Amino acid sequence: RKATYFLDNLFNGYDQRIRPHHKKSPVNVTVNIFVNSFGSIAETTMDYRLNIFLRCRWNDPRMAFTGYADDAVALHPSMLEEIWKPDLFFANEKHANFHEVTQENKLLRIYKNGDVYTSMRLSLTLACAMHLQNFPMDIQTCKMQLESFGYDMKDLAFQWHETNALQLPPSLTLPQFRILGYKLGSCTKIYNTGSFTCIEVAFILERQMGYYVIQTYVPSALIVILSWVSFWINMEAAPARTALGITTVLTMTTQSSGARASLPKVSYVKAIDTWMAVCLLFVFAALLEFAVVNFLSRQQEKLIKI
Repeated sequence: RKATYFLDNLFNGYDQRIRPHHKKSPVNVTVNIFVNSFGSIAETTMDYRLNIFLRCRWNDPRMAFTGYADDAVALHPSMLEEIWKPDLFFANEKHANFHEVTQENKLLRIYKNGDVYTSMRLSLTLACAMHLQNFPMDIQTCKMQLESFGYDMKDLAFQWHETNALQLPPSLTLPQFRILGYKLGSCTKIYNTGSFTCIEVAFILERQMGYYVIQTYVPSALIVILSWVSFWINMEAAPARTALGITTVLTMTTQSSGARASLPKVSYVKAIDTWMAVCLLFVFAALLEFAVVNFLSRQQEKLIKI
């Protein structure tokens, strides 16, 4: 009964349609993020997936209370529907969803001074503009932008937590990338409807070359070396040299197509394209060398007969 009475008094006369500090200073929302897991990074669709805990804190004087033993009280997540919340969204989001197993993964905590603390678990797919000129020896910068949708900067302001703005667990690993670090910043957006608060974090990701060394670079180098074997085959063994040359050219072409299959169709030349082009040039030159030598040999035989 005491708890029910406390909650009834806490929300007595509260109007969630009106923001805190109405017609006064903007609401300052402090944000911090815990990255629970970092999913796949897709070059073809230029996006990446991650699972986070989004934590926000702001002051709402209407929620201040006295006469309760604890400094803060944790409320059921359903109470989030009863209070005012900042209209935060992810500006570069492609897909997102909440988690509800076994209960809604949300937290609401109210402090005596009126501070409201919320935390929720989200899975996000965010766009990442990748520059692949140095692929697969590239370093990518993928951003996460948090922006206000309806409240302009006169009403709402986002800011990163001073000490723990972004938390990355030590066990966090990615299949192909290594996280070099991150940068926090502001990305205030200006539209014809006004200026809207925006903060961002940029993840700096370095690609690990192990997969491409094993699957692309080593096989293509061996194919080039194999094409040079024809130099030690008797010039008179035309079928053997021709078969070896054509096989290496076709294999190199297939290898090149396979390397580009998982990449977007961009207009510029990538580092792996240069490598595959040079390898193809070498194996083609080996085949061409046999054709030239064979032609010159037959010409010399004709001159000797004359």
